[in-house]
Amino acid sequence: MAVVFFLLAVSFILDLWGQRREIIEHPSVDEKYFTKEPVRRPKLQPLLGEDGFACNDCHQDIEPSDVQKSFISAHEDIILQHGMNNYCATCHSRNNREALADINGNDVPFEKNYLMCAKCHGTTYRDWERGVHGRMNESWDRGKRESPKLTCVACHDPHQPKFKPLEPSPAPQAVDYKKSHE
Repeated sequence: MAVVFFLLAVSFILDLWGQRREIIEHPSVDEKYFTKEPVRRPKLQPLLGEDGFACNDCHQDIEPSDVQKSFISAHEDIILQHGMNNYCATCHSRNNREALADINGNDVPFEKNYLMCAKCHGTTYRDWERGVHGRMNESWDRGKRESPKLTCVACHDPHQPKFKPLEPSPAPQAVDYKKSHE
């Protein structure tokens, strides 16, 4: 029996069963579909406008409210559509407008926004930590190197987090082997 398998293996290696097939080149996909760039450019430092005013420059004189007020001229471009979170202080620190707030009300720097998002989106945060949610750049193999992860706001607008539609990648363009030999 071993001799039969050996002879079959040799026949496959030497390709005794038919013609050699040529390697068919498939058209490559445009590299724009493989970008490592984030979907959006998040604000990782809380600066306002071209003048670079810090948030606390204005908010130091404004008493934090327990009721959401209409946006004044400085924030008229913000449209808040984040489910039941219709109040600035749900995410922003009440006493330090240069920071966000975690579930315990502690200040969280903007560049660690995922800690603030975790207070309501715990399962998504868990999945993000494990590499299931979001996009991994470089390598999935953590043994090779640490893969840089994009934070929540690199993909989701924190005021309107529903993901905007993206242009899909084109479908694979498989070449029909039979037609290529006619």
